[in-house]
Amino acid sequence: MLRVSAERTDRTHDLRAIVDPMADPLLPAGAELTAFTDAAVLRDAHEMPSARTALLDAAGEAAVIRAAAVAGNFQMMNRLLDAIGVRVHRGGMTIAAQLGLTVPPHLLPR
Repeated sequence: MLRVSAERTDRTHDLRAIVDPMADPLLPAGAELTAFTDAAVLRDAHEMPSARTALLDAAGEAAVIRAAAVAGNFQMMNRLLDAIGVRVHRGGMTIAAQLGLTVPPHLLPR
């Protein structure tokens, strides 16, 4: 969704930031958003307060609320899709390869 959203709004982006904390996502408040998302998804109670404050300072309260909602929605979707065994779409395999991600065998496209 992030990739498509960035492409449709003609925003430069670098998806490598998803897997490489040293990569710049090239999006407004991208580093802060990545840190916040990582803290939320990893349930890192130590990192969350500073990540939330950094995102709040960089992008405002509405951005923090939207980021929390999106992170929660992605977690829910990922758990649901994994629970029912939905396989990765062939197009997703290209992105996974570009990011160096390994798709578990039971999720590979048929």
